[in-house]
Amino acid sequence: MYQPQPGLAVMTRAMARTALGGCIVASLPLAAQAAEGFRLRHPPVGLFGAEIAARADAPGFFGTVSLSHARVTEVVGDTGDTLTVPGRVVPLPTGAATGGAVANGTYALQVPAGRVDLTQTQTQLNLVGGLVTRPDYAGGSFVLRVNVPLIRQSRSFQATQPQGTLAPVPPAQLPAQLRGALNAAAAAANAQVQSGLAATAASQNTDASGLGDVELSVAWVRRMERLRVAANVNLHLPTGRYDRARGPNPGFGDFSTLQSGVALTYALGDNPGGPRWMQGVSLAGRASYGVNSTNRDTAYRSGNFAALEGAAVKVTGPWAVGANLLRLQQVTDDRSAGARVPGMRYRTHAAGPFVAYKFPGRDLAVNAQLNQSFGGRNALVARTLQLRLVGAW
Repeated sequence: MYQPQPGLAVMTRAMARTALGGCIVASLPLAAQAAEGFRLRHPPVGLFGAEIAARADAPGFFGTVSLSHARVTEVVGDTGDTLTVPGRVVPLPTGAATGGAVANGTYALQVPAGRVDLTQTQTQLNLVGGLVTRPDYAGGSFVLRVNVPLIRQSRSFQATQPQGTLAPVPPAQLPAQLRGALNAAAAAANAQVQSGLAATAASQNTDASGLGDVELSVAWVRRMERLRVAANVNLHLPTGRYDRARGPNPGFGDFSTLQSGVALTYALGDNPGGPRWMQGVSLAGRASYGVNSTNRDTAYRSGNFAALEGAAVKVTGPWAVGANLLRLQQVTDDRSAGARVPGMRYRTHAAGPFVAYKFPGRDLAVNAQLNQSFGGRNALVARTLQLRLVGAW
């Protein structure tokens, strides 16, 4: 029986702003204004496993325990390149320092772009329980499910930015006293830039653990010979631990996500007269759409998103081997305090193989799955290994 598992929610995408002397602002990614950036409440890995080859959804209770480990190696921005600390030109407040001889804004600190080095590991345990009813509803069964994630995160974060330079270059005839005042203003601004980088790193370079966001779902499932149809609605609740002043968080923040979708599986190998290679082969596809409410912790609302996934599996005796491919795409812009935030739409792809073993004579199977993300925008680049134990009773 197919039972979708939640994936890894590991990071934030917000743009922090560090004030420098009241007039210098250095923008850094990954700080704590928006809660749900660089991730969505849909797992960034494929959900299909060997369960797509199951020939029946037996009425009764079921349970799943899954253990996932992910390693994030990079975070990419809107161009798909590694996220950087933006460079900028910041006017210097030189009026007071020079007794009015050099007006504010005559000179500026020209700060080059810097770099962000980030790695993160996350271990997640998902405890899933549910009930499959008898197929008494238009030929189909209802599947009720609750998913409780327990998450541990560890992040290593470093942001570096070269020292800024005074622009334009002061003229040679400028009195030494004024030149010294300008250099002092530039040095003070550079010190505050570096202080801001250090403060951001302190909030990001940390560990976090605890309960994640609980997911409730209901699905209607019907099997028709070789075809199986499932339509579902999922609700993600803000039960996870969240602190807007901290980088990694088990929870996404104080908002909910409603997601609906439909999945189809088709058993090619159920036709006795078909080619030999088709025996035991099943194909699956899924489309879903998610809507987020506004995060009350931050007044930030992530845009709506769509997900498409396909998979294939081959069953031989108690073994099953397959692979899946996922595309996850944000389709509307984020909003901050009601205003549209362009250039922050999330996108990622993920692909990888899975292998499963069903214990003979028992309603128990184990599934191992490896996924690698690629082609991301405003997203994480991660490799995820998941082990899942599926049973019914």
